[in-house]
Amino acid sequence: MPMRTLNKALKGQIEHMNFMSTMFKKPLIDPDTITDADAQRIFQDIDCGLSPENLHCDGEISRSAAQAKYRNYMSAAKALCDLGFEPVDCYEI
Repeated sequence: MPMRTLNKALKGQIEHMNFMSTMFKKPLIDPDTITDADAQRIFQDIDCGLSPENLHCDGEISRSAAQAKYRNYMSAAKALCDLGFEPVDCYEI
């Protein structure tokens, strides 16, 4: 069964996570076959990014920049939910 097309926010989230995973020699996420474990990893990464300290870069970015980050994270989370995944143990989503 082919996966639906991922939105730009979710694609970017996966690309960022795969870049970091490459640096730390962790498994990569295949955007064409997202498993439940992959989805939970993505949800956890989004949830971490949504914490107030991370979202606002400890006060180093403007309110509008933080809101743009928030919208991007939430768009990626919604795209995962639209694929049938639900976040587990997330506090900011």
